[in-house]
Amino acid sequence: MSDHGMKNFKKAVRDSLHHWPTILMATVCSLGVAMLWGANIGALSPVIRMTLEGDSTQTWLQKSIDSDQLELDQLTQAKDSDPASAAAFQNGRVDDLERRISWNKWLLVWANAWLPHSPFETVCLIMGVLVVSTLVKHVMMLTSDLLIGRVSTEIVRNLRTRIFDQSLEMDRKTYQSYGTSGILASITHTSESLSHGLINFFGAAIREPLRIIASLAGAFIICPRLLLLSLVLAPLSILVITWSNRKIKQIATGILQKNTGMHDVILETLSNIFTVQAYTMEAEERERFSVAAKSMQTTGLKLVFFSGISRPFMELVGVGMIAMTVCAGSYLVLNQQTHIGFIKICDEPLPIPSLLLFFGFLVAASDPLRKLSGVSTAVITGSIAADMLYGMLERPVTVQEKPVTVTIPRPHKKLTIENLSFAYDEACPVLKSVDLQIPFGKTIVILGANGSGKSTLIQLLCRFYDPSSGRIMVDGHDYLDMSIQDIRRRITLVSQTTELFNRTVMENIRYGSPDSTEQEAMEAAKLAHAHNFIENALSEGYQTIVGQAGQKLSGGQRQRIALARAILRKPEILILDESTSQIDMASELQIRQTLQDLKGQFTTIIVTHREALCALADEIYCMENGILSRVNASAPIAA
Repeated sequence: MSDHGMKNFKKAVRDSLHHWPTILMATVCSLGVAMLWGANIGALSPVIRMTLEGDSTQTWLQKSIDSDQLELDQLTQAKDSDPASAAAFQNGRVDDLERRISWNKWLLVWANAWLPHSPFETVCLIMGVLVVSTLVKHVMMLTSDLLIGRVSTEIVRNLRTRIFDQSLEMDRKTYQSYGTSGILASITHTSESLSHGLINFFGAAIREPLRIIASLAGAFIICPRLLLLSLVLAPLSILVITWSNRKIKQIATGILQKNTGMHDVILETLSNIFTVQAYTMEAEERERFSVAAKSMQTTGLKLVFFSGISRPFMELVGVGMIAMTVCAGSYLVLNQQTHIGFIKICDEPLPIPSLLLFFGFLVAASDPLRKLSGVSTAVITGSIAADMLYGMLERPVTVQEKPVTVTIPRPHKKLTIENLSFAYDEACPVLKSVDLQIPFGKTIVILGANGSGKSTLIQLLCRFYDPSSGRIMVDGHDYLDMSIQDIRRRITLVSQTTELFNRTVMENIRYGSPDSTEQEAMEAAKLAHAHNFIENALSEGYQTIVGQAGQKLSGGQRQRIALARAILRKPEILILDESTSQIDMASELQIRQTLQDLKGQFTTIIVTHREALCALADEIYCMENGILSRVNASAPIAA
């Protein structure tokens, strides 16, 4: 896993730490789960002893006290005559025996007061406690999952909000580099992958190691050296996990990228569904989607394979560890040995109950160990998702405003374009040294062939891009010194590709002018010659839902609603970019009259192929190969 990917995942973790009380509670629950997991295995010890030896708890404790007391008495009596006994006093053996006797006596008093005296009844009681503790363990596990789920979903919700906010603020170049499908995939699937990674990181990645530690701690208490012997295969499992994680990282990156590609096919096809059906391209689009989905399926299967391959290997290593321990432990017990070869394993021969309990702890450690392979897959995928999400959030935009901006009185007096040049690619300039002055209230028309640079000039006026050289000024102040919000609030753009929202006609007209009244919106619709068809042709008038992108309306109806929206905004600069291209001639004549009546109330810039609109112009310009030149009004117009 790359340091950069983990760096971004760490940022998501740091964001999560703002919810530290919830995470702390979840961790406490995970710790409780681990303790109960080890305690449940440890509870088998008295059950095994009682089953094999037929002793009750009280009898077993009394035997332990008598045995230790006998050894203590023998050491005390022989300490002066026997060097071994004297050594026992020096190395602390006597102190250990005294502490153990004192502890067992306390336990015996407690057992006499609270535990049954019958071995069978004691076993039943332990099993009952085991059932209750298992229930408590699962309640704590569920609580931990819910708490971590709450934190992770909150973080992902915040990330989705930030990405959505970021996409609204992106300049055109940055937005186009990701595309709608890329942003949509980031908000949905990629964010979900990060959420899954965080849930596993704070949940299972903490809980499962704690369960392993609890199990191994129990085994360590019984026989530390035998535990070390059983772990000789552990390095091999680490190598396999490292190898599989590297493969998983590569595949997870591919899945997230292919998911973006599938979103691209879906959005592109469904956004152009009428064209697809009109040109009978349904079969081809089905094939495109099938290829994208198949590619994602293939990559997903690879992820399943490499995620799954570590599990059987881990289980195989676990079985090997247990098999090795069973052989070693059986040798020690059956032969009553403390050494295997020249290696010392224990100080005293292991009793059968202790060995069986040791095996139980090892088996208990294998289950969380197996689950950790799935946890690592989720965390790796989450780190790749974090890399993509934070990369998008931290990518610098090319259009930025200064910390301190100038404020210009409204309305402005003059818009000036001075020696303006622009290129999407430095080798292919789109605009070349454009000069233009437009006093407030004037109307200009810009003619030109497709690709001549007209729309690019409009996008620079709206500050969707910044010029490569030259400048745009308002009353002598450079655009770069003004706030982006201030610039765009002065301008209203009505484009050829009319964009409406899946809301009512009234909401679409008032979009951008939330303080306006419905009466003002209707007046704007009348000026745009949209009122009649809204009232007469639409089933619910102004409350009619226009559909996704206005699909329930004709192209001309959409353009007139967009024009009404622009008029209602009362802009300083109205830009009409082929905005009457889908309107019939009678409606265009009416709109021309409206623009004539409103002339002088705002600056109007009309980009058009229709010579009829030139009659509105105070000045006419022609754009050709990025060069803007004024057209003599008396000369014939070549658009």
